[in-house]
Amino acid sequence: MMDPTSLVIRIAQSIVIFHNTLIQVKANKKQCQRLGKRIETISNHVKSLQEADLIQKNIGSPLDRFDACIRRCTKFITKFAKASWFEHIFANQDHREEFAKLNLELSGHAIDLQLSINIEQLFDRKKDESDRMFDLAAIEVHLNEIGSMMAKNQLDLLGHLSDLKLRVDSYRLELQQTLEARRSTTAQTIKEERTRFRHIPLHDLISEELIGEGSFANVYRGQWLSQHHQVAIKVIRVGQLSDKVTKDFIHEISTMHQMRFDNILTIFGACMEPNYHALVVEYMELGSLASLLQKSDVYPLSWSERWSIALQMVKGINYLHLSTPHPIIHCDIKSSNFVVDQNLKGFIIKVGDFGLAKIRQETVRQTNATGGPAVLTAGTLQWKAPELFKFSEKNTTASDVYALGIVFWELATRCIPYEHTDDAVIRVCVMAQQRLDIPVDVPPAFASLIQKSWSHEPTQRPSCKELILNVLDHQSPRLTAPELMSNDDKEQTT
Repeated sequence: MMDPTSLVIRIAQSIVIFHNTLIQVKANKKQCQRLGKRIETISNHVKSLQEADLIQKNIGSPLDRFDACIRRCTKFITKFAKASWFEHIFANQDHREEFAKLNLELSGHAIDLQLSINIEQLFDRKKDESDRMFDLAAIEVHLNEIGSMMAKNQLDLLGHLSDLKLRVDSYRLELQQTLEARRSTTAQTIKEERTRFRHIPLHDLISEELIGEGSFANVYRGQWLSQHHQVAIKVIRVGQLSDKVTKDFIHEISTMHQMRFDNILTIFGACMEPNYHALVVEYMELGSLASLLQKSDVYPLSWSERWSIALQMVKGINYLHLSTPHPIIHCDIKSSNFVVDQNLKGFIIKVGDFGLAKIRQETVRQTNATGGPAVLTAGTLQWKAPELFKFSEKNTTASDVYALGIVFWELATRCIPYEHTDDAVIRVCVMAQQRLDIPVDVPPAFASLIQKSWSHEPTQRPSCKELILNVLDHQSPRLTAPELMSNDDKEQTT
């Protein structure tokens, strides 16, 4: 180990390096400067000691540790002086714990060096908190700058981005919300909202290909960057939301987010930013059931497979209907709202687009207000139960079953219901109890399933639980009940 005098010289050199770095710091300046002042104060007291005092106090080891601490402080503040300083600020705005740890180390070294320093005064925690708040305020002033640098950095990494401005706004918004969450007055509210479902910022998503257009949203195949995961991104066609609609939307998303079942499309989270609202859901390779049914040359579909698809559809809707404390009514059952994948065992069917009644209504309201094309609410006409054409009638589990009956017909015929038929004619036919023709080559058991489901009177329609039993009783012999029912399903049908 060096002699004390040489260590004092080395400490002076370390302090010069620290101050040269401090000049280049672009964020958390107050807290970095406070570190520098404390290092300087301790160093000045060390320099004031005579050489004899240095030897007599036997402080060689404490001096060596103090020098090492200065070097750690320099290394720490370097992250705020680098060209990539904004990344560190975005990830952790005030670095509160790191500053606290270094200040604690410095105070310990001041004690070990046996210096006549008022430790409490030099390391005043109130000043630390004041510095932290000052630095946070400074970051808040530069939100746009930091957001722009983050977006440009992402552009450099990923190449072409068509929505750069949206990404700048997204980075800025996330940083702003994080800063607000550090204030005691808003922290609890933000924390509660964030725990209801996973918030996924727009800048963490890449939309790669438009794969579907619904009545109120566009669906893209994309990437969830931070998770390295392929997903479907359902971008809702809606602008700014009022506080009430936002609250309703959050409630709907949180309900959907809690649903975990084999035949329910998994909701990973949602993006809720000004003028951009999207659901991030699992990606199903084969797309919608409606799309699959139009590809008879690629997917010929045996009746065994159709029974399996029908059962999985009913299981998904049954799970919603048995939700507690209140049943979840889908309200928009149709073939395009079932999505399909495939594994070695066959087709996998999941139900999506449930539980979004409020945001659908808001989409329609905004579309009508801006003169856009009319959008039907609470179910598309071809799948709409007759009772819903009456004034003030609401969707029920029975109206969901009626819509399932129409989808069963689609599955049996591979045709589009009421294709090329005017809306007014559809209404008249449905109200007059006229139903779509069932081809003679449809197995009687499957035809019966369709007819029961679309019965005119809601009370005459089976429940989803009864439909499950019906499918299990009449399915192809190659598919046995134990193969088709999970433990959850067995409990639901008892």
